[in-house]
Amino acid sequence: MAPASREYLVYADGSCLGNPGPGGWGVVVRDRDGHVTELNGYAPSTTNNRMELMAAIEGLRATEPGAVVTLRSDSQYVVNSMTLHWKRNKNQDLWELLDAETKSRRVSFEWVRGHGDDPTNNRADELALSGANRRLIADGASMLRREPRASNNDDLIVETELSILLKRGESIRECAGCGEKFVSRRAGEDYCSLILCQFQARSDLTK
Repeated sequence: MAPASREYLVYADGSCLGNPGPGGWGVVVRDRDGHVTELNGYAPSTTNNRMELMAAIEGLRATEPGAVVTLRSDSQYVVNSMTLHWKRNKNQDLWELLDAETKSRRVSFEWVRGHGDDPTNNRADELALSGANRRLIADGASMLRREPRASNNDDLIVETELSILLKRGESIRECAGCGEKFVSRRAGEDYCSLILCQFQARSDLTK
């Protein structure tokens, strides 16, 4: 006899300080036994809609494939696109990720009013705002869980010109914490100077 699918209630919310601007996503996941997991993340330059999508994606990723999930969001952009098939004009990369996570689970999308009397939705909003402010305080959150940032031509030009100006022993590396490029001044330097990244670097040394 096949085991019963796990059931989850997921609240997902996004936040952006400016549109575009620094953004964050927040997720609260509750299983049938009442166990609650909280997650949040940060993106340095994004939009509110992208953070709403990232919240839904990460909320589903916090459940196993095959699970039965009720995902609640105060974003009509997300919920109506998934239930009423609103036209998707932007953010195709994230829509593809959300579709993939949805297809591997039995997901019901429900809209809830934002900043209302639902305490769990309000908690997801708090987590998203904390993420936008780089306060990744949620249980189980990695130090900087971020959406990938595509390189543009200006970045490549600056990196090429900077490489010519590097001193002996310096190199351009990608931070293992936030994913941004930085100038490394010694071998084995995997983290940039951001406080959260340095916290993660020092935490790794104590493991």
